[in-house]
Amino acid sequence: MAGTMAGRSLLKNLRPICTCQRLQQLPSWRHCRTAGARRAQCTQAAADQEMPSVSPAELERVSQVRIETTRRIRDLGRKGRPKEATLQLAEMARLGVQPDSISATALVHACASNNKMDMALSVFDELFGELLQPDDVAFSVLVRGFGGSEPPQWAAISTVLARMQSQYGLKPGSAVYASLLNICVRTKDDERAFEIIDRMARTGVQPDSFVQEAVKSRKALRTHLRRSYQGVGGSDDFDE
Repeated sequence: MAGTMAGRSLLKNLRPICTCQRLQQLPSWRHCRTAGARRAQCTQAAADQEMPSVSPAELERVSQVRIETTRRIRDLGRKGRPKEATLQLAEMARLGVQPDSISATALVHACASNNKMDMALSVFDELFGELLQPDDVAFSVLVRGFGGSEPPQWAAISTVLARMQSQYGLKPGSAVYASLLNICVRTKDDERAFEIIDRMARTGVQPDSFVQEAVKSRKALRTHLRRSYQGVGGSDDFDE
C-alpha cells in the first residue's frame, strides 16, 4: 500500500493537458474527467464551435517534447531511478503536453524493471485508466514485471490479464504471449509454456519474431510451437 500511495503522490501534479488552450475554456472541458466519453464530448464541442486546428509548429513541439521525455524516462529506468523517471511526466504536463502511450509505457517499464511493481501499477492506472488506452505492449510490461520475481507472481499476472479483458476489452496479443513464454523459459516451466502456446494458437494469435525468440533456447517449445501452427495462416515458417 505504501508503494501505491508513493506512486500516486508522484503523479499528483499530472493532469490531462490539451495543447489547444481555447478548448480548455469550453464549458464541456470544465466537466471533463478524462473518461473516453467526456473526451469525445470535448472534441465534439470544439468541432461544433469550429475551433481552429493546432498549428504544424505546435504539433512538432508536442512531438519533440514527447520524444525527449520518453528518452529521459528510459535512461532513468536503466539507471535504476524510477522515481525520477516518474517526475518527467509532471514536467511534460508543465510544458502543456499530454503523454502518449509510448511515454506512458516507458514509465511503467522504468518502474517494473526496477522491481517497483506497486509504483508501476499506480502509474499504469493513473495514465491508462484516465488519459490513454493501453495496448498489448503496455500489458506485456506488467506481465514481465510480475514475472521477474522469484518465483514469478503468476496470481498477479492472472489478475493483470483478467483486467486486460474485463476492464479494457483487450485480448492478449503476441507481446503478452512472448512475455509469458520468456518467464516460462527462464524458470524452465515447460508444462506451463505448452499450455500458453496452446492457448495462443486456440485464440488465433500469430507468433511473431519475439515469440519465436522467446522459445529459441528450448527445443521442446520450438517444436510444440511449430506443430501448433502447422497449416495455420502462413505460420509454417519457423526458425530451427
